[in-house]
Amino acid sequence: MCDKSTAILKVEKLKKQFGQVHALKGIDIVLDRPGVYGFLGPNGAGKTTTFKLIGGLLRPTSGRILIGGIDVGAETAKAVSMLGILFDQPAYYPYLTGRENLSVFNRWMGREDQDRADRLLDMVGLGGAGSRKVGGYSWGMKRRLGIAAALLGDPAILLLDEPTNGLDPAGIADMRKLLPRLAWEEGKTVLLSSHRMEEVSQICDHVTIINKGEIAASGTPWELSTGQPWIEIESADADRAVNLLEESGMSSEIRRRSAVIIDVLAAGKTAAVINAFLVENGLEVTGVREKRESLEDIFFRLTGAGDDDR
Repeated sequence: MCDKSTAILKVEKLKKQFGQVHALKGIDIVLDRPGVYGFLGPNGAGKTTTFKLIGGLLRPTSGRILIGGIDVGAETAKAVSMLGILFDQPAYYPYLTGRENLSVFNRWMGREDQDRADRLLDMVGLGGAGSRKVGGYSWGMKRRLGIAAALLGDPAILLLDEPTNGLDPAGIADMRKLLPRLAWEEGKTVLLSSHRMEEVSQICDHVTIINKGEIAASGTPWELSTGQPWIEIESADADRAVNLLEESGMSSEIRRRSAVIIDVLAAGKTAAVINAFLVENGLEVTGVREKRESLEDIFFRLTGAGDDDR
């Protein structure tokens, strides 16, 4: 484990270029304590490239990565030994049990503690399935086994690329319980990438958003919010509501959610004021309420993702 006075993970001015493509343009990331951190971005934003650089699978064009104060570029093996990594589905021996697979991985790492496999199976919720052959595991069980394998070396950081990808609702619910438990009960720093906004908002207490190879924002969802509530308006004549609000200048942003519902970001205007304005102009409003900006709202605002669909 790293010294407590040292950031667990520090990424400094990291750049990566593939030919003429600038995948990363000098990003900075600091994780200074255990927790669950979300790493969000549209496809092609640089998420997987960043993870591969942290894991020592790629070399940066410039910049550096420190894990527990150890430079990944200068002492790759020592630095990466503090990581547990889950990218794609790990390869298993399908004819061996979950326990036997972990025992094999444990021996490859030169560890003698054979009881660790059982402890990790219990930790990820596979204690009752450790004696079953992995060939009969569901996708979700294999993902949990992959996390157990990533924990074998007792890493300071868990690097998880889309950990709930391909899971059914039950598997997603299990993962949402597991990852915070690893952070708060086991003292791990979990850095995960995901495209599931609801998932990230429920389990991550800190979010970094990357867009076009640059960090767009980093902080808690509350810190990233504009601080202004969105106003949801329901009307059978939503088109006219949009026109009225745009012409009046009362709204800085309007998002169409359905044929009858729009979301309005009206700086300095309350829901009551907006409602009164529309009614005075002859519009029938069937519903109006204030709501706090969601992580999805923040993501779209900062990246512009999905604008073509609006």
